[in-house]
Order: sequence, then C-alpha cells, then structure tokens
Amino acid sequence: MNKNFRVYELIIGTLSFITLILGFFAPDTNITLIIIGIFIYVLLIIFHVNTPKIANLSADNPKVKTMRRMNVFSLVLVAICFGVINWSSEFPFLKDNQGIIEFAIVIVVIIGIGNIAPQLPFNRYMGLRLPWTIRDEETWKVAHRILGYLTFPIVIIILIGGLLVDTEEFAKWGLITWVAIPSLYSCYYYYLRISGKK
Repeated sequence: MNKNFRVYELIIGTLSFITLILGFFAPDTNITLIIIGIFIYVLLIIFHVNTPKIANLSADNPKVKTMRRMNVFSLVLVAICFGVINWSSEFPFLKDNQGIIEFAIVIVVIIGIGNIAPQLPFNRYMGLRLPWTIRDEETWKVAHRILGYLTFPIVIIILIGGLLVDTEEFAKWGLITWVAIPSLYSCYYYYLRISGKK
C-alpha cells in the first residue's frame, strides 16, 4: 500500500480518536454514549486492520483501499457525531443549530458513502448488506451502482427542500429514499436472476 496513504490513515485515525476521547471531558458527558462510541471505534479499527482478510483480497488490491477509505470516513463520522452530542450543551452555536448540524451530517454521509459505494467490492461486512445483495455479486454491483447514481439528485432535493420547507423532514425522507430505491430495485433484480429472466 502507498506509504503516503498509510500516513494519512494514521493522522486521520489519531485525530478522530482524540476527538472521541475529548467527549469524556465534556461537563455533561453521557458515559454510556462514550463507551458505545469507543466500542464502535475499536470495531472499526479491527475491521480496518483486517480488511484484506475480510474482503479475501491481497493488501495491495485497489478494492481493499476503497474499503479502507470507507472505514476512515466512518471513523471520522463517529468521532464528529459523538463530539457534537457531548459538547452541544457547552457551545451555544452547537445547541442553537443542532437541526442544521444534523442536516449537514446527513448530507455528508450521503455524499461520502455515495461516492465510494460503486467501487466497494463484493463483501458481507460493508455496504448494503441485504439478504439478496450478499448472495449474488451482480445484484451487489447493481445496488451500489444505483446508490452512487442517486447520490447527487437526492442531495440536491434535500438541500432545496430543507432550505425552503423543513430540514429535518427532508433529511429523514431523503436518506430513507436514497437507501430504499437501490434496496428494492436490487431485490427485484435478484428475483429476475434466480428465476432465470436476467
């Protein structure tokens, strides 16, 4: 693997972990929440280290790099979410704009995952892990390709609707729609494949 990419992983991982740990120092820290966050973080690190074994690919395979990028994105997201939750009571800006911050996080999640999704290799641990996508590689590819195609149209709709109508409702339904369409279509596609019509 590229040495520069390893340094990048190390820096991002360290900064994210520091952000997560800082939650312990927040005056109204929810200890249970922080412990859950640390467990999630540890699992993501284990997954990151063992990605080649999990994907059943060599460490130099570009698909492994894609999975690790997704994992780094998850590490950063977990740290930011737990940091905002624990420190929101101390910073008026965070408290007063909680809805907007949640709205922004949803958009970042959709853009981040949507850009990586079409490149994700067939696996049982990351991506749209549905009964039909983990059983058939072609169905997996179709589901994640659609997820990628829908990303920017959904983000634009969420942005326009959120700014003009209601941020929370548009963020919620935009996220649901973004996941539901590829999930339902891939189910139909899988049915066609097992019935010999595809």
